Amino acid sequence: MIRFSHDCCVAALLVLFTVAAPAATADGLTIEKAVEIALSRNPRVLSAGIEINAARGRALQLGARPEPQLAAGIDGAPLPGSGKDEEKTEIYLGIEQLFEFPGKRSLRLEIGRSGEDLAAAELDRVKLIVAADVKRAYWKTAFATEAVRSLEKSTLRLDLLLADLQAKYSSGTAAYADVLRVRAEKARLRNQVLEQESERRQAALELNELLAKPAGEPIELASRMSFAPLVVEPDGGWGKTRTALPSLRIAALRQVQAAAAAKLAGLSRSPDLLAGFSLPSVRPGAWGITLGLTLPFLRPGRSRGLALEAAADLENARLEAESRERRLRSAIEGAFSAAKAAEEQVRVFERGLLRELEDELRIQLEYFRYGKGSAYELLDLHRTFALAELEHLRAIYVYNLALADLEVAGEESN
Repeated sequence: MIRFSHDCCVAALLVLFTVAAPAATADGLTIEKAVEIALSRNPRVLSAGIEINAARGRALQLGARPEPQLAAGIDGAPLPGSGKDEEKTEIYLGIEQLFEFPGKRSLRLEIGRSGEDLAAAELDRVKLIVAADVKRAYWKTAFATEAVRSLEKSTLRLDLLLADLQAKYSSGTAAYADVLRVRAEKARLRNQVLEQESERRQAALELNELLAKPAGEPIELASRMSFAPLVVEPDGGWGKTRTALPSLRIAALRQVQAAAAAKLAGLSRSPDLLAGFSLPSVRPGAWGITLGLTLPFLRPGRSRGLALEAAADLENARLEAESRERRLRSAIEGAFSAAKAAEEQVRVFERGLLRELEDELRIQLEYFRYGKGSAYELLDLHRTFALAELEHLRAIYVYNLALADLEVAGEESN
């Protein structure tokens, strides 16, 4: 059995404060790579991309001209029992085409193109949401991983302190109560480690799902949680943001589409031209034409119904656009405020609190080495330092989550 001397244990404790944090693994998964994988493999992104082809197909259908119709007719056929069998029956074979009132097809083309643009904007929106979800899952996994690392480092310090106290207790210079306190603190830290390991496994499962990877595939993260002050103001780029955010583009395109549909509904009461060309069977060198008009004014209810529906859709699109802009602006300002608050929480630790706690713990360890101070005070200071380290990591984690929320503010409520 290895026995630790008092000086050896305290020296080892002091060394733990100088060990640098492990560097990011070169072969691990960076957050940028994780987002890239998700945008190429996530089912939601793939489905939104497929919808662009569906919208393109609908646009082709809307822009197509009415199909020609093959027509056949019989003229001069005798009635049964009329006694006019000597008359020749004329058979006509021809083709007919509907020519729409000017403007109808161009409006349908505009509706179709707007649908394609809507699908593209929706793809951008889905990509934005999926990227934010990946970042949240990534930072959740990173926080749990680094929390485990920090707690295990604190546990190692307690192991060395416990070995030293047990040696002192054996020599009669330490109370057994101090040994029990350290063991209880070690058990508490161990429970926290188990809790964070469970959180890490759950976060890894979420990340694998977003990346469309098997649930059990291990993930080695390469990007460490970092802190960079937020410098973007919520109102600074709102004019540019209005044209960039997918939800605002979607709202604007829906207005364009509804306006074109309203105009098309207004043309529904305009007649279309029907023209045909035919060849008779009895007179091979002859030909004939037919002309006709649709009569929508004979069914005024249909035209009025189309106009009323289109006007209501246009008004709803306008109201939705205004409401969406207000919601987005509110969401962006709220997310910005949350990010700034999280930033201040990180700064509480960044401004020197951790360094002061670390220095004080080092000093108290040195005092304890020479028999000054109590184990109870040293354990309390150690607990405070371990908690501060964990809260510092949590503050950075919350800040990075707030940045992800800011990137997608208002888009998830579409």
